[in-house]
Amino acid sequence: NKVDFVSPKVPDAFNGYKIVHLSDIHIGSWNRNGKKLEEAVRLINDQHADAIFFTGDLVNNLSEELEPFKSILAKLQAPDGIYSVLGNHDYASYVHYDSAKAVRELIATERAMGWHLLLNEHTTISRNGDSIAVIGVENQGKYPFPHLGDLPKASAGTESMFRILLSHDPTHWAEEVLPRTDIPLTLSGHTHASQIDFTWFSPSKSLYPENRGLYVQDNQSLYVNVGLGYTFFPIRLGNAKPEITVITLKKGN
Repeated sequence: NKVDFVSPKVPDAFNGYKIVHLSDIHIGSWNRNGKKLEEAVRLINDQHADAIFFTGDLVNNLSEELEPFKSILAKLQAPDGIYSVLGNHDYASYVHYDSAKAVRELIATERAMGWHLLLNEHTTISRNGDSIAVIGVENQGKYPFPHLGDLPKASAGTESMFRILLSHDPTHWAEEVLPRTDIPLTLSGHTHASQIDFTWFSPSKSLYPENRGLYVQDNQSLYVNVGLGYTFFPIRLGNAKPEITVITLKKGN
């Protein structure tokens, strides 16, 4: 899916800046199907994005699921880097395992692949004298999902910059981002469009007010990516196809 994000706040040097937004790979569900993942990586790299942003649920439960696929994911390329956050599955929430240890192991694995995992923190990307802030929060979702995000901490010091927030669960946008910040663009995932999305029916529409695609309120926008992988059952029906989103920043009214 190709999306233009148009805002007067986009810095001049970032006019035309291209982002690939990925989410919900759920690598433990791929059953060692490296061929399909290589196909996805080739398609992503063919977009020639300036940066790649991943909004969580890289694994189903544990970082060891990545072992057969690390060399494939390490082929992802973007000159300004690959940035990621954690989703609810990344905390080993669904198995009997030490959550803190699971996160430490996942951090080490993502770093080994060359990814920058943002844990309630931010980084900056600069070009030609301008900068943007990339803010990443830990999973911030409604019960029973982990509620670990700290947006004030993650965004401290970025107030004067153009900001992009990576937050796995789209409910975070209405709960905190809209009422308490002026962050122009938030990227999320999590919903999968329930992996079933027909014109007349998709469970995610009743569960999530913002369940897929672009949402705009005043001067703030949210994009919900429906994910590249799957959980529970290995199908995607109707319009719930695996998604790679290409977002181009454009300066304008």
